[in-house]
Amino acid sequence: MRNSDPPIPSGVSQRMTLQKKPLAIAGAVLGVLILALVLLPLLFKDRIAARVQAEVDQAVDADVSWGDVELSFLRTFPSFTLGLRDLSVVGVDRFQGDTLAAMDRLRVSMTLGSVIRSLRGAGPLEVSSVRMESSLLQLRVPGEGGPSWDVFRAGDDEGAPDGGPGDGAGDGAGLSVQLRSFELTDGRVLFDNTRSGVLLSLEGLRHTLSGDFSRDSLVASTTTHADRATLEFAGTPYLPGVEVDFDADLSVDLAEGRVALRDNELRLNELLVRFAGEVAREGEDLALDLTFEAPGTDFREILSIVPAVYAQDFQSLETSGRFSFAGSVTGRYGPEAFPAFSVSANVEDGSFRYPDLPQPARAISADLAIDNPGGDVDSTVVRLSRFHIEIGDQPIDAVVTVRTPASDPDVDATVRGTLDLDALSRTVKLENVEELSGIVTADATARARRSDLDSARYERVAAEGSVTARDLTLSSPDLRQPVSVEEMAIALSPERSELNTFRATLGSSDLDATGSIENLLGFLMRDEPLRGAGTFHSDRFVLDEWKSGNELEAIPVPGMLDLALDGTVDELVYEDLEMTDASGSLQIRDQRLTLDGFGFSTLGGRIAMSGHYETLDIERPTFGLDLGIDSLDVAGAAEAFLTVRSLAPVARYAQGTFSSDLSLDGALSRNMTPVLDLLDGTGSLLTSRISIEGFPMLERLAELVPVPGIDHPTFSALRSSIRIEDGRLHVEPFDVSAAGLTMTVDGSNGIDQSLDYRLALAVPRNLLGSGADRLIGDLVSRAGRAGLSFSPDETVPVTVRVGGTVSEPGLDLALGDPAGTVRSAVEDAAGAAVDREVEEVRERVDAAEEEARQRAQARADSLVADAERRAETIRAEARRLAVQVRAEGNRGAEEVLAQASNPIARAAAQPVADRIRREAEERAAQIEAEADERADALVAEAREQAERIRGGGG
Repeated sequence: MRNSDPPIPSGVSQRMTLQKKPLAIAGAVLGVLILALVLLPLLFKDRIAARVQAEVDQAVDADVSWGDVELSFLRTFPSFTLGLRDLSVVGVDRFQGDTLAAMDRLRVSMTLGSVIRSLRGAGPLEVSSVRMESSLLQLRVPGEGGPSWDVFRAGDDEGAPDGGPGDGAGDGAGLSVQLRSFELTDGRVLFDNTRSGVLLSLEGLRHTLSGDFSRDSLVASTTTHADRATLEFAGTPYLPGVEVDFDADLSVDLAEGRVALRDNELRLNELLVRFAGEVAREGEDLALDLTFEAPGTDFREILSIVPAVYAQDFQSLETSGRFSFAGSVTGRYGPEAFPAFSVSANVEDGSFRYPDLPQPARAISADLAIDNPGGDVDSTVVRLSRFHIEIGDQPIDAVVTVRTPASDPDVDATVRGTLDLDALSRTVKLENVEELSGIVTADATARARRSDLDSARYERVAAEGSVTARDLTLSSPDLRQPVSVEEMAIALSPERSELNTFRATLGSSDLDATGSIENLLGFLMRDEPLRGAGTFHSDRFVLDEWKSGNELEAIPVPGMLDLALDGTVDELVYEDLEMTDASGSLQIRDQRLTLDGFGFSTLGGRIAMSGHYETLDIERPTFGLDLGIDSLDVAGAAEAFLTVRSLAPVARYAQGTFSSDLSLDGALSRNMTPVLDLLDGTGSLLTSRISIEGFPMLERLAELVPVPGIDHPTFSALRSSIRIEDGRLHVEPFDVSAAGLTMTVDGSNGIDQSLDYRLALAVPRNLLGSGADRLIGDLVSRAGRAGLSFSPDETVPVTVRVGGTVSEPGLDLALGDPAGTVRSAVEDAAGAAVDREVEEVRERVDAAEEEARQRAQARADSLVADAERRAETIRAEARRLAVQVRAEGNRGAEEVLAQASNPIARAAAQPVADRIRREAEERAAQIEAEADERADALVAEAREQAERIRGGGG
C-alpha cells in the first residue's frame, strides 16, 4: 500500500499564492498588449488612410488613387506600416491623363509616436521607410514648361498662427520625411527629356537607399540594378539595352543640398566605370562636377556593350586588344542651362573569336569623341574619326561626324569596304539565321542636314558612290522561303538613288526590278518611309510558297514604304489555279497596296481589277475591288474560288462561261479568304450558253412540273444585275428560255446555302402531256378558282417559291397571273354563247383583271419598300464601315507615333500620322458618298420599275 503525499504547510502555500499573482497580472497585461497590437491597426485603419489621403490631396497636384489599404504593427513594431495596393498617380493640366507613376504595392513605415500625435491633430506623420513593388515611373520634360514630376504644391507660409487651427490638424500637421531606407523592386523607369534630347529607359529595376536622413549630414549607401538599360541622346542610341549595376556611398549635406560621390562603381554588362565628383542644388538647377573613366583596358569590356555580340555566348568569347574610356561633366543642368561635357573612347588592335566558329574579327580600331562646350544641347559634336574592322580578308572603314543633333542633325559620313556575308556568318553568331552568304560592297559618302532633306533642297545635299551586292543568300526560320539576290546595284546621288539592277529569287519565284529611290538618306537618318518608283518582272511567281501551313497567310504591307511600281508576271500560281500574263500598276503606301489596271488570264478567260488591299489590322485586312471578268469558265471558277462556290452554288453544276462587272468591298481573314458576311458588292452578270446538270432545285422542279428536260436544261445567254450584301447574293429579275418554256427569276441565296427565289413560268400545255390536267387542276384548286376553261394550245402560268437549301430545296407551286389566259378563252367562246353567259364571263374577266391590277400595285409598292430598306441598309453599312475606317486610321496613326522612340522620330512621325488620319477621313467620306449614290440610284430604279408595273409595262 502506497503512502499518501505529505501535506503542504500553510505558510508555504500562502507564499506560492502571493508569487502567482504578479505572474498572472503580467500575463494579463501582455495579453491585453498583444490584443491591442492586433486591434489597433483594425480600429485606426480607416482614420489613418483618410488622413494620408487628405495629406496627399493637400500636398500633390495630381490624381492619386489606390485600391486596398493594409495596416500592420506587429511585424514592424514599434512602427506602423501602411500598405497601399494598385497605387496610381495621373497627371493633370499639361500632363492630363499621363500616368506619372503606378505600382502594385507601396509600403510606408511611420513612427508610432507621429501616428498617435497625428490622430490627435498634434503633429505630422513621420515617414521612416518606403518600399515600392512592381512600379512604373514615367518622367517627362517637355519642350516648354516644368517637368511632369513637379506635382508638389508650394507650402503656405502664411497659414494659421502658431497653435491655431489651420488647413491641417494643427501646428505640425502634414507629412515629415525622416527617411532611413528606400527600396524599389521590379521597377520600370522612362525618362524623356525633350528639351535636352535625352531618353533613358530602365527595365527590371531594383534599387535600395539607406541612411539616416533625419540628420543634416550623413553617408547614404545605394545599390541599383537594371536588367536592361537604353540611353539615347539626340536620337542616337548610346546604351542599347545593357545590364546595369551601380553601387555607391554618397556623402550627403541636406542643409547645403550637396551630394559627393565616393567609392562608387558603374558596371554596364562587363564594362566597369568609376565616377568621382559632386552634385549640388543651385536654385532650379543642378551644379555638376563629375569625372569618369574605365579602370580596365581589356577590349572585352567595351565589346560587351555591343548587343549583337553580347547576346550570343559572350562568356565563351576570346578577345584581345586595348581600349580606353574617360569623360567629364561640368556646369549647370536645368530648365535654361546645359553643362559642358566630353567623352572619349579609343580601341587599338582589337579582335574577338568564338571558339566554335572558325574565323575571328580582327584589326579593330576606333576613335570616338563626343564634346559639348556647354550652354545648349545643340552644341554637341559627335566625331567617329576612325573605325576599322576586318572580317575574313575584307576591310571595312567608316568616318562619321554629327553636328546640331537635336534641332537639325547635320551628318557627314563615309563608308568604304566589302563585307563577305559568308565570312560574317563564320565570325559572328547570328540569331535565327540558317544560311548567309554573298558579297556586299559599299563606297559611299553623304553629307546632309535634315532640314535640307525636308525641304527637298537637294543642291545642298552631297551624296555619291555606290552599294552593290552579288550572290546573296539568306535562309531563316523567320522567312517562309530562302531569299537569293543574284545581283543588286544602287548608285547614290543627292536627289535620288538609282536601283540600276536587282535580280533575285524568292523561294522558287524570280524577281527582276529597276527603279529609283528619292529619299534614301531620309529613310536611313529619320525613319521616313522609303519613297520611290520602279518596274518589276517575274517569269513565274508561286504564291503557295508563302502559305502558313496549308493556308495562304495575310502578308503585311510594310508601313515604311511609299513606292509606285509597274509590273508584269508571266505565270502566277496559287494551288491548282494558274494565272498568266499578269500585269498592272501598284502603289504601296501607309500599309495599303493599291492596284490600278491589274489583270491576268485564267480559266479560259481574263480578270481585270483595280482596288486596294490594306493591313492596318493584320488580323483583319480590308480590300476594295472593281472586277472585270471576261469569258471565265463557270465550273472552273467555282472550283478555284471560295467566293464563287459560296455565293453562286449553281456554278458547280454548270457548263459554260460567264462575264461580269463587279464592285466589291470587304474584309479578309488571316488566311486571305474573304469574310463573306462582311462582303458588299454590286454589278452585272452575263453568261454564254449554259448547261446545267444535277442541280437539286431543278430536279425537284421536274417532279412538280413534268416538262421534259427541265431538270437538265440548256439556257441561252443570261443577263442580270446582282448585288451582294449581308452575306447574300441578290439577283434582280431576269428572263430565260429553256426546255420550251420561259421563266422569270428573282431572289437571293446566302453563304449558308439557303435559297429564297421566285420563279414565274409560262408552261405551254402541250409540253405537259398527260400530266397537264393533273397540274392544272392542282393549280386551280390551290388558287380557289372554278369555271375556267383552257383550250389545248393555252399556256399555263405557274409561280414557284423556292426555299430550303441548295442540297435540300423546298418548292411551293401556285397558279400564276391568269388574266391573259382567261381573256383568250372568253373571246373564243363569245360567238356561240348567249349574252348572259358572255356577261358573266366578262365579269369574271374584270374581276381577274382587277385582282391582277391589285397584285401589280402591291408588287410595285413592295418593290419600292424593299428598295428603300436595302438603301437604308447600304447607308447603315457604309456608316459602320466609315466608322471602322476612321478608327483604323486613328489606330494606325497612334501606332506610327508609338513606334517613334525619341523626340526626333516623333517629330518625323507626326506628319505621317496626320496623313494617315486625313486619308482615312477621305476614304470614310468617299464610302459614305458612294453609298448614298448607290442607295439613291437603287430607290430611283425601283420607282421606275414600279411605275412600269402599275402601267402594265412589266
